[in-house]
Amino acid sequence: MNDSFFNADNWLWKPFGRIADFLLLSGIWLLCSVPIVTAGAACTALYDCAAHCMVGGETGMFSRFFRTFRRELLLGTGSFALWAGILGGGFLLLRQFTGSAAGTDGNVMAAYAMAFGLALLFGVGAWVFPLLSRFTFGFGGLQATAVKMAFAFLPRTVLLVAVNIGAGWLCLRFLLPVMIVPGMAAYFSALILEPVFSKYEAGGSGDNNE
Repeated sequence: MNDSFFNADNWLWKPFGRIADFLLLSGIWLLCSVPIVTAGAACTALYDCAAHCMVGGETGMFSRFFRTFRRELLLGTGSFALWAGILGGGFLLLRQFTGSAAGTDGNVMAAYAMAFGLALLFGVGAWVFPLLSRFTFGFGGLQATAVKMAFAFLPRTVLLVAVNIGAGWLCLRFLLPVMIVPGMAAYFSALILEPVFSKYEAGGSGDNNE
């Protein structure tokens, strides 16, 4: 049998290699997110590996993950605490409102408006860790840039929200997908955001990994 059949670059085996990447990334992301407070650094490292190794074709995914995780631990932890508080508080407020308010047309419209605002906030938060993985920021500058990028590239933000909320729903609803879905979500997020980041890097912005 032709040796090319067993080549890892063979079209037949590429999907299996991609699945293995999803499993590896999801597994180490889950491991590093278990303390909860480190989830921000884990999300930063997850996106970094997806962008550079899965989309960019670079090697050394495992070592790259932990290198990025250690480097961005402090800023990632602070950013995660901020956005977990904002989004968690917004969700509890929305849930309390929908559970206690009378079902009038005005209250229904208010609930939809609150849900829309919460989705926008989620969209801003979804830019934070990809930005942290690619560029050098202080805490305030990172959050401000995430707000600007989320609204400047609103269609991409909508796609980012859809990918990450869908991934979160699958993992919370069925649990087992947590072994592969986080890596898939990071990969699709990288496909959405990397064209934007590449333009900024070409313009002379610093890359956190150089």
